[in-house]
Amino acid sequence: MTHGRERHSDLRQMAESQLSELQNMRVLLEEARGLSRNLAYHRRARLESTIGEALDEVDQHIEQLRAARS
Repeated sequence: MTHGRERHSDLRQMAESQLSELQNMRVLLEEARGLSRNLAYHRRARLESTIGEALDEVDQHIEQLRAARS
């Protein structure tokens, strides 16, 4: 039974690590969004769209990890 608890602990630690990495990625994407405001309009619009899609994907992964923790 000890192995089952250790495996559960390992999986939980891995999920926590992934969640932390995703949250850090989200912060970096938000910073990139702020920096993009200095670009020419057409480049900024395309970059903000791409960043928005990446943020949506990161948010979805964060929610999945949180749901799996529960």
